[in-house]
Amino acid sequence: MRYFLFVLALLIAAGCGSKKPATAALAINLQSECPTNSDCSIEVFQNKTLLVKQDEFGSLHYTIEDDSQKKVIKYTYLKKVKGNLQDAGYREEIIFELANFDPIKLGPSSLQNAKMLFGRFCFCRGQTGYYKVTEGTFEMANQIATLQFKVPEVPQITNEIRFSTP
Repeated sequence: MRYFLFVLALLIAAGCGSKKPATAALAINLQSECPTNSDCSIEVFQNKTLLVKQDEFGSLHYTIEDDSQKKVIKYTYLKKVKGNLQDAGYREEIIFELANFDPIKLGPSSLQNAKMLFGRFCFCRGQTGYYKVTEGTFEMANQIATLQFKVPEVPQITNEIRFSTP
């Protein structure tokens, strides 16, 4: 019985350790204006990489996985909908990977090689899902990032994003 109580006391003591501190979130601020009647947000996933995959139907999908050297940035535009109207929702996403926040300039030819996707989600048959961003520019200078892009396959509301980095 004493042995059982001793083991139980050890297990309780081992379980009382402090939790590991969470990684500090990056202070990133959206600088571009959000259209009226909508919500816009930007997130940074630190120590992550973006894996882009194509399914058997040609549709693009992504997963975010661990990588200590990279960051994934995700911008979301969400149209506000009155009441509970069905099929009235509209959302756009831009998701891309960066190695760091150092100054960089990508033109149309180098942007084609970047891991960057545009997502359009609505009740728009044949025009929803993720598309590779191949036209535009991305520039990071003085802790301000500017992405200007166009996806010729589908109409889009968002065509420029500006944000400040730490």
